[in-house]
Amino acid sequence: MRTVGKLLFLFSVALGNTCLGQAQTEFGQGAGEYQTFFDSMKKQLIQTEYRKTVHFSGKEQKQFVQWIRDHVHVMKAMKYFEPDISSFWQFFVENQTREGLYYDYYYPMNARENHRMNLFDKRYWHIFARDTIQMHRLPVEADLEYLMVEGGHYIWQATGDTAYIRQWIDRLEKGLHYSMTDPLRWSDKYQLVKRGYTLDTWDFMQLPTTRAEYVQQGHDVQTGIFDIDENTPMGIMHGDNSGMYAASRQLAQLYTALGNSQKATYWTEQAEGFRKRTNDLCWNGRYYAHFVPDDPMPTYLKMDQKNTLSLSNPYDINRGLPTDSMAQSIIETYRGLRDSNVENAFAEWFGVYPPVEPSFAGYLPGSYMNGGVNTIVGGELAKAAFQHGYESYALDILNRMMALNAKHGGTLPVSYKPDGTVDAGIPDNWGQAAVMSALVEGLAGVVDLDQSFKQVELSPRWLAANKNDVSITIAYGPSGKSVSYTYQHDSKGKTISLAVKGDPEQYTIRQLLPPGKQLRQVSIDGKKSIASLEKVKDSQYVVIREVPAGTHQVTVSYR
Repeated sequence: MRTVGKLLFLFSVALGNTCLGQAQTEFGQGAGEYQTFFDSMKKQLIQTEYRKTVHFSGKEQKQFVQWIRDHVHVMKAMKYFEPDISSFWQFFVENQTREGLYYDYYYPMNARENHRMNLFDKRYWHIFARDTIQMHRLPVEADLEYLMVEGGHYIWQATGDTAYIRQWIDRLEKGLHYSMTDPLRWSDKYQLVKRGYTLDTWDFMQLPTTRAEYVQQGHDVQTGIFDIDENTPMGIMHGDNSGMYAASRQLAQLYTALGNSQKATYWTEQAEGFRKRTNDLCWNGRYYAHFVPDDPMPTYLKMDQKNTLSLSNPYDINRGLPTDSMAQSIIETYRGLRDSNVENAFAEWFGVYPPVEPSFAGYLPGSYMNGGVNTIVGGELAKAAFQHGYESYALDILNRMMALNAKHGGTLPVSYKPDGTVDAGIPDNWGQAAVMSALVEGLAGVVDLDQSFKQVELSPRWLAANKNDVSITIAYGPSGKSVSYTYQHDSKGKTISLAVKGDPEQYTIRQLLPPGKQLRQVSIDGKKSIASLEKVKDSQYVVIREVPAGTHQVTVSYR
């Protein structure tokens, strides 16, 4: 291989492309500062210290974070760049236990986490002598089973490999059944997933005393914050059940692709049950209450659970749990926190609000998840705002993210204290992935409704960002399947055109109209076409359905 060609090949691989000529996910120059931000996010996601190749069971695995939960959350961005998004996920699926639970993470045998094997029941840990690693499940966690389905769904979409998913779908289903049957996971009272009283989806509970006093009394702190048994007080946390709702829908879609209509119907019905029961139980009139007691809340936990806003609320929206009006209420709640500048915070993306006084398991108010601010919430909130008629607010969030990225020299930390000081404890790429998803699915508006972009929804929102000529390509790293468009807005001629091409078999195009304007005409390749209007809060979208495969010029004129 000639030197220049070799360098180009290595550059291609470094950016997550298997070969030269394969489409790459990119924002064109017309996106301006959003292209710069996109490029920075892409670079950080690819070059993060957490992304590495590991070797277990005699095979290579591509890891994004060594905790499978974090890894799956990062997959929502890495599916656009990384050729291998399945191997690390598969390692955890292969090591699912007989009862159906998954382990959280792996650590070397000489790690400080060794002693957890003496703290937790044997069902929650295992030693892999060949690989000199240990794997644990933090007993209090109730999210892995639905997240593994989410990861499998990303793989199915990005690889286009239905046969691969066929190998693992029984295990994915087994995981959800475990969550729905284990007495430590399932509330018979509410028919919903339960957990110990943690901070939202995070992995630790409150202690009855300070950490120092707890140790002085002869207890191990990690037992107190991580472990559960039949005597542990538990409640219903909305995020676990929005996750189960989304995973049930994803399983239904996977079973449909596999030709199993009976299982698809079953999981569709399960999804609707999760949605109804969670919305009936957990909605407080403005947003989802932090916890609803299944067992009485411990007296030492001083929280108003009903009126505590927690980080899974934006996730709930993006998983499809709330109605449109409920989603808009959640977004309004966050926007209200921004406008009132609560806690004198630089941003409203709190882990929980208000924070727990005087501390939660040793974390002071405003630190980590106890009232800390993080881009996990900000990224998910921006995507939700884009998709529910709050385009200006979504852009405000992204603009503040860009300022943070510039402030930190082209690096976007995930976790902050309310005064803007960088905090620790969460992998930065988890938050960066949420922001990337907001850029791709929110601002660029590219949403894969099926697999390999066969059925794609395009909702370009560049009008809200005052960009008039933008080219976008969104491609999957494993398969190279892609969709591209060039957006052009002629404000004098009162036309918006979209030139589309790529692998879709069918497009649905949702074009945002300027405020106060009315649709005049829609044409496809110069021929008049039928369209409808969709009102999303105060925004109007022109919707053109069933645009067939191929290269097309779609033009919207308004008056």
